[in-house]
Amino acid sequence: MSLFQESSPHLGGRAVLLSIKPKYADLILAGSKRVEFRRSWAAQEVSVIFLYSSSPVQKIVGAVEVTEVVSASPTALWKTCAERGGGLTREELRAYFVGKPQGFAVLLGKVTRPTDHVEPSEVIGNFVPPQSFRYLEAAEYKKLEKKMAARRPKQ
Repeated sequence: MSLFQESSPHLGGRAVLLSIKPKYADLILAGSKRVEFRRSWAAQEVSVIFLYSSSPVQKIVGAVEVTEVVSASPTALWKTCAERGGGLTREELRAYFVGKPQGFAVLLGKVTRPTDHVEPSEVIGNFVPPQSFRYLEAAEYKKLEKKMAARRPKQ
């Protein structure tokens, strides 16, 4: 069974592994950060983001569906941040987008959080953390989906 049946890479878009600082990964998993800001974004449509929490965690900590991607000026993106919960101050957003006339707001939907984090090398051979993100191959997606489903909290 798919984590996000309606967002399966076969039905909607690709799945990506996104490198993100632990502070922001935690905010996304808690549901208080509903927008992820990026200076550049995927050329292909993305329906699911797997969150790779960077150092010191260095694990895949969850998944989140992508509901929309907005490309706009940093000023316009601040409005999105304020309205939807971007997890950044205005100064942090400005500093992040310095020198960039356009940026991206990835609007986040349903979050899936496993009870235990996933070691990336269990899913991706010769794993190297992505600088920003990397597309997942279908086999990697299926492995990761299976590992996360096995680690889903009991209800």
